[in-house]
Amino acid sequence: MEKYIEQILLYFQEAPIWPFLLFGLVGVVAVGVEFVNRRRRADAVAYYDSIFREELVGLYPVATRWPDDLVAHMQQRLPILRDAFETLRNFIPQDQLRKYNVAWNKFYEFSRTGGLEQENTSEDSVQEPEAVQARQQQQQQTFQQLVADLLIYTEQFKK
Repeated sequence: MEKYIEQILLYFQEAPIWPFLLFGLVGVVAVGVEFVNRRRRADAVAYYDSIFREELVGLYPVATRWPDDLVAHMQQRLPILRDAFETLRNFIPQDQLRKYNVAWNKFYEFSRTGGLEQENTSEDSVQEPEAVQARQQQQQQTFQQLVADLLIYTEQFKK
């Protein structure tokens, strides 16, 4: 065993030092890049969560201040939410990226249209309060589920 250790020590005495320095430098740079990337990802997750929770206050997780017109309410918030979505998208693993984009598209389309199917009636009929209440309840549940589907993507980075 001592013979092998001696042979290895002789190799290091005779070998040039620059390859080891280069390898060490590459290792330090790799660790630095990984540290910076983790910091950027943590910042993106925090930004994403905070934007969704701030912009959707009263709508998610509990609908305490549900607007009469969801489309008008969401119109000014969608660009801010889109920015948070785009920021986090850079850190989503490739195998989850398609589902993440689909979840955003569903949320975006629902927020733009209010999720209500347009009725093809030629006359303006007054809807009963129970029907309006049921529709609003369904709209709230769907909206909250869509937001939850988007926020689930940050959980993998919080571990």
